[in-house]
Amino acid sequence: MIETGLHVIYNTGSRLHYAVDVQESYAGIAVFAPCDAGEGVRDGVGVMSWATLAADLATPYDYADGAGFVDLRGNGIFVPDLPGCPHGGIYKGRSYVFPDGMRGHDEITDHALIDIMTDNAGFPQPWRNRFAQSAREKVDLSFRHRARTQAANALVIFMPIKGPLSSARIEILCNQEPILLNGTTVAGRIDDATIPNDGQWFKQFYFHAVATETVILPAGGRSHVPIALRWNRDGSPCAHELALKLESDAGYLPKRRLVTDINGAGSFPVEALGLSPGDQIAVKINTEHYTAIGKIILEVV
Repeated sequence: MIETGLHVIYNTGSRLHYAVDVQESYAGIAVFAPCDAGEGVRDGVGVMSWATLAADLATPYDYADGAGFVDLRGNGIFVPDLPGCPHGGIYKGRSYVFPDGMRGHDEITDHALIDIMTDNAGFPQPWRNRFAQSAREKVDLSFRHRARTQAANALVIFMPIKGPLSSARIEILCNQEPILLNGTTVAGRIDDATIPNDGQWFKQFYFHAVATETVILPAGGRSHVPIALRWNRDGSPCAHELALKLESDAGYLPKRRLVTDINGAGSFPVEALGLSPGDQIAVKINTEHYTAIGKIILEVV
């Protein structure tokens, strides 16, 4: 299992300040650029109290059936009494993800990682499933993904199993404590300095597939390969019914789709057609967008 709820990753060096709203059916952020003394009055396009803006932010922006449009209304307004900012801040806009909103068929699936990012000017961007976006290039490492998009992570949703946001792990990447909206609570806090800079932090929150028995595969014959899902962090069973895809570099797979049972277990047939003793078959187990959550090597005898 993974730790669910909102986790604050602080001390990131981010120049932006966030208000966070995480509920069962949506998650989103409002973005602010903190000001130095006198900067807000000079650079803002108007002035609004935090109480007034907070009342607006209490209702999530779900334009076009929650399709993910960014709400830039009021961006540039100076908020002099913005919590956490002694000299106030400039409001930059807000962005939300609605898992049940208007979206592509395969945008939210099992083994999803959803980013709400900010561009170089500090404006929030529409949410994207990182794994779906980069499936063909297999760009999953955080730093490379950010370099390609020329954007910075703000809110990250780790969703190993498709479902309500209460079953996901959500992280806000900030330099200081975020503003919490609509009763949002924090499940944990982590100093960014303790997170390895290898871009692989996310992997611990997902799962992999393993063979549960040693399979004897005779040349020209058929065998069934039993598998099970395991959590990456501790190897404990990942007890969920999931659809997986199979591919092999040799032999024959009569079925290239596999659905595990509610315990995360299943099996698939494989045939050693045209192969000889000593040959090998490598079978990759994939999710909808993420390849090789497991790789099983079968020896032909």
